[in-house]
Amino acid sequence: MRIGIDIDDTICNTWDFVIPYLSKHFKISSSVLKNSDKSYCEACNCTYLEYCKFAKKYYSIISLKYKLKPNVRKILKKLKADGHEIIFITARSINGFYDPYKISSKYLDKHKIPYDKLIANVHKKAPICLEENIDLFIDDSINNCIEVANNNIPVLLFDASYNKKCELFKRVFSWKEIYKEVERMENDG
Repeated sequence: MRIGIDIDDTICNTWDFVIPYLSKHFKISSSVLKNSDKSYCEACNCTYLEYCKFAKKYYSIISLKYKLKPNVRKILKKLKADGHEIIFITARSINGFYDPYKISSKYLDKHKIPYDKLIANVHKKAPICLEENIDLFIDDSINNCIEVANNNIPVLLFDASYNKKCELFKRVFSWKEIYKEVERMENDG
């Protein structure tokens, strides 16, 4: 199976790590941000351009410090050992990173995350999933999941504070649960 996986808030805890920086920069309470169910720009009450300026200033530095979600390395190694291909498809772009591919590969390598391919600077993930023949897509973004699912590719929505209201997809809360879902999909054929 070819598994397409997002990076931020799917394999690592980006939002929680970034909150103190956002709070200070945009002068918004950390607790307000932590409990927000809105997009980053909406939560910070800023324009996309203002958010990109913030991201350019901080992300290339702090993104290497994001903590992995529990068991992600172990499960990805297990998926690779089972013969699955891992393709990271990230929206990390030149709008927020000086070199999104380099920073992302450095992060994955630093944490010894196995993968077959990394695709960065992706604004629309559905065409990439089709091009890469993805059999399962895992992301925390409702919009990305909708676009990919609309192309008949199964998706798993990784749970996050800002996607709690979405009931369109199978929601997963852990990488152990993802492994069980992959096994179930294989058994169901």
